[in-house]
Amino acid sequence: NTWKVSMFGGLARHEAITKDGFATVVCHELGHHLGGAPKKSSWYGASWASNEGQADYFGTMKCLRKYMEKDNNIRIVKTLRVPALVTKKCSANFTNTADIAVCKRIALAGLSLGNLFKDLRGLTTDLSFSTPDTKVVTKTNHNHPLPQCRLDTYFAGAICDKDHYSDVSNTDANEGVCLRAEGKKDGIRPLCWYKPEAM
Repeated sequence: NTWKVSMFGGLARHEAITKDGFATVVCHELGHHLGGAPKKSSWYGASWASNEGQADYFGTMKCLRKYMEKDNNIRIVKTLRVPALVTKKCSANFTNTADIAVCKRIALAGLSLGNLFKDLRGLTTDLSFSTPDTKVVTKTNHNHPLPQCRLDTYFAGAICDKDHYSDVSNTDANEGVCLRAEGKKDGIRPLCWYKPEAM
């Protein structure tokens, strides 16, 4: 019941990474262990690890929210430049001002990490909350999605209104998450990597 994540200085010193972005990396790695289905596929079937997109989604939807919940997030967010769309979506999905502040902070943490991946891939198109990836996969992609798709996933986790203490399942990808089948339009896993499972 103990997980160890080794973090390296090059990541911490990258100009795109904020402290919250760094924390998002930890939550992503923990998400491989704790993030639930869908699991990575291998030649013998599903593995022990949540796939890359699910680790991203769990990281912001469950882990970062727990990590940040005791901070004075309203004060912290006042020091950040929050895009209007982030404010709109966070305010639409949460009513408590503290929860709205956490949502905004998580969204910006995801932007930090998305910009790291953009830089590492040598991409020049800016990532934006208002230009989501329009790709629709025909089957779930278990590998690392492109940076815009990853930002969309971080943002979906930030605005999903499911309780962050409600568990996900290792076998049922519909448990503990926001679902299209429940009529949700916000907080659902993006179709740029996820093919929804039947309920």
